[in-house]
Amino acid sequence: MDLLTAPKTTAGRVLLPWQEAWRRDTSPMKIWEKSRRIGATYTEANDVVMTRLPGRPREHVDYWFSSADESAAYEFADYCRHWLEVAGAVADRFTEQVDDPQTGRAGTAFCVRFPGGARMTAMSSNPRRFRSKGGDIGLDEFAYHDQAVAMYEAAEPCTMWGGWMRMLSTHNGEGSEFNRHVQMGHRHAAGQARPDDIPWSIHRITLPEAVEQGLVERINATQGTRFGRQEFLDERRRRCRSEDHWRQEYLAIPSIDTTAWLPYDLLAACESDQAGVESAIGDGQLYVGMDVGETDDRTVIWVLERVGDVLWTRAVIVFRGELLAVKEGALLRWLGRPKAVRACVDGTGVGAQIGQAAERTGKGESVKFTLAVKDELASPLRRLFEDRRIRIPADREIRDDLHSVRMTQTASGHPRFDAERDDSGHADRFWALALAVHAASTGTTFRLTVG
Repeated sequence: MDLLTAPKTTAGRVLLPWQEAWRRDTSPMKIWEKSRRIGATYTEANDVVMTRLPGRPREHVDYWFSSADESAAYEFADYCRHWLEVAGAVADRFTEQVDDPQTGRAGTAFCVRFPGGARMTAMSSNPRRFRSKGGDIGLDEFAYHDQAVAMYEAAEPCTMWGGWMRMLSTHNGEGSEFNRHVQMGHRHAAGQARPDDIPWSIHRITLPEAVEQGLVERINATQGTRFGRQEFLDERRRRCRSEDHWRQEYLAIPSIDTTAWLPYDLLAACESDQAGVESAIGDGQLYVGMDVGETDDRTVIWVLERVGDVLWTRAVIVFRGELLAVKEGALLRWLGRPKAVRACVDGTGVGAQIGQAAERTGKGESVKFTLAVKDELASPLRRLFEDRRIRIPADREIRDDLHSVRMTQTASGHPRFDAERDDSGHADRFWALALAVHAASTGTTFRLTVG
């Protein structure tokens, strides 16, 4: 029985469309970048079993499976057991003790012997276990293997006598070995392969794409739930810690957190439910930063209060579309408070007028953004987070905005701080906070206006 002959309604399919596409692809080198929990490993187990039934093309070819840990190896073997039962096939299942002479550690391999004699062996990630093996290879959650390069180099020669290679994973950052292989696959698909690229057949499935192809209906049928498609997506999105979490785990977009100037863990360590509460202002001195956005960007006022050696966020005010006079008035009201000591305002472009108004109060400084000035702003801000001497609201939009700034280098080797523009702005909160932090360093002024 070929399970792909099941009825083609969403409810009747054994495999859903993206899973069928994977199974139908018999390319020798196949790679899958994917959302979490869309049945990729389950599908690969189906392929392993169905191609090794009597009379099938891989009937006599051994299969070696490796995932990031031993529990995942067990799960794969259990999926194989399930598909054997569905097919009505009889096979031997057993475990083996696998010793690593280099580390002295013992591990467990989970094995299936198929009717035609081929063997499936599932084990945790260890390159040495692939030495002297031959047949088809499956590398699951490859982005999370501890020794990904060594694993691939040890596993690839196993396929020399007609073996197939399958690599499946969610992403684990732009710099992962998995993402390197994925990019080869995309270039190959686009007809832009480089001479040293591996000719991967690329598959990609995001959570919204899987939902469009019937995932929610399958979940409802098996779990007794009654989600609508958009309701399900909204619920998953709400549970994500950050935009980066959502993009990497569910949209198959690798995280670029390694280049973020303020990584999420650094931000999380300085978040507080008491931050951002204006009524909590006490007797400490107040410092104000204002990033003035162009037509399509936000304008943000960020207010800090010094409490001991910690700068506490007391207000984050976001404008979009209001008249310049409204924004200027809001800033001047803050500067009119007795405890307000100093404000630094983005005086670049349309902000020049507000910057001049702030300077006339005797408490303000207009700051013109240049590469050098942005460096002077960004570096002290990061040090405050590293020293845990700042508190910010535990708010997703704020968190993602502060995380959005990346530090790269110009051709001349100077640091460059920038962020992509999206629906939430252009790192407007980041620069407002950085300006407020600079305002808190009372007595320091910028002498750099070109860069």
